[in-house]
Amino acid sequence: MPSHFTHGPTLAYRTYGHGPLPVLAFHGFGRTGEDFHVLEKALGARCTLYAFDLHFHGHSPAYPQRAEAPFTPQELAAFFSAFADDLKAPRVTLLGYSLGGRIALSLMEQVPARVERAFLVAPDGLKARPWYRGLAASAPGRWAYRRFVDHPGRVHALMDLLHAARLLNDRMHRFLKGQTDSRAKRQLVHDVWLSYRLIEPHLARVAANARQHQIPLHLVFGRFDRVIPTQLAKALQRHAPELVTVDELEAGHVLLTPALGPMLGARMG
Repeated sequence: MPSHFTHGPTLAYRTYGHGPLPVLAFHGFGRTGEDFHVLEKALGARCTLYAFDLHFHGHSPAYPQRAEAPFTPQELAAFFSAFADDLKAPRVTLLGYSLGGRIALSLMEQVPARVERAFLVAPDGLKARPWYRGLAASAPGRWAYRRFVDHPGRVHALMDLLHAARLLNDRMHRFLKGQTDSRAKRQLVHDVWLSYRLIEPHLARVAANARQHQIPLHLVFGRFDRVIPTQLAKALQRHAPELVTVDELEAGHVLLTPALGPMLGARMG
């Protein structure tokens, strides 16, 4: 069973491996830290992975009030800094997949002095989403999110219309419909998107921090990923080309597989 850590909020986490390198790992939307178990065989001798269940996921508590009082970047930075203190680790490695990549980028922005290196696997946060920020920041927008939980028909019809007009590709259409095809999934979209709406890393500051603290940033993408394609790496790469590396796996968006372990291990040196 997962352990729990509290510093303000509480999060559950699982521990994989026994190596000396502490790695804080953050999963994708709708998943749990258990996804990182697949990396234990390849990385467990050199790393100890602390794989968190993010808020509203897995064994971590739900905080429904955070839809109106969202988590701040400073709050998350304080939480994970306190966790690193508890490990007696002056610096840690970050591993973020998809939604978890946005968490890792935010920590790079807020507390770079605590980061040894960062692995960003198909990371969210590389592209600005003004429509999301605008909806989440306004009271009418949050009302629309709440309504979507119980009445998804119009939004799903819009997805189908955009797909039919070839403005939404097949994979993205399936991804969006698959993430919202039940009330429980739509509630999770509402809770996570609204509670994390302030976690929007500024890539120029992330890169400046990486240069100042000499933090390598390793990005991994799926060659066939249409959700977070490899070309988004350019948004970060242009700010710190000497520190950013990009690798690809022969895969789509699902990248937490045994093939990822050796690739990460090679970049750890």
